[in-house]
Amino acid sequence: MLSQQPLHELYLTCQSELEAVLMARVKCRETAADLCQEAFIRLCHLDDLGGIENLKAYLFKTALNLLCDHYRSQSARQAVTIDWPADALLEPEDLRCAQTVAVGEETLDKLIAALAELPPQCQRIFYLNRFEGLRQRDIAERLNLSIRTVEDNIKRALMHIAKTLNNP
Repeated sequence: MLSQQPLHELYLTCQSELEAVLMARVKCRETAADLCQEAFIRLCHLDDLGGIENLKAYLFKTALNLLCDHYRSQSARQAVTIDWPADALLEPEDLRCAQTVAVGEETLDKLIAALAELPPQCQRIFYLNRFEGLRQRDIAERLNLSIRTVEDNIKRALMHIAKTLNNP
């Protein structure tokens, strides 16, 4: 490994020039200083500096390569940066509070009671449509009914449920 003296001299003669070159490109004094320091560190960690003809050119080339890496990492960071609204909640609201659960259970009880008040055929059609996900045409075929009858029963069930849930 090369002695520390030539590296020390290189640092004394080139450090401010290299920082100025980097500063002109990144427009940030701290980033330029960091890149300059990293270039010198990389030079210090090389095992054989004897094979390098122009140490200053090698140092500048190393610094410019680090600058390219810096630009790449900056553009990658900017690509995934998400602008959150200033009023966004840091934590989502917990909807499992006791009051919310109680209201939900009460509403579910009302829904079940409302469905129980409907005629069995209306209940069956509503169940097949809303819980099984069958289309009206498929329900009509399965139960051997007209599409109009299926539509009327779904409408009847929805109106009855809405009326029941809206009345306290």
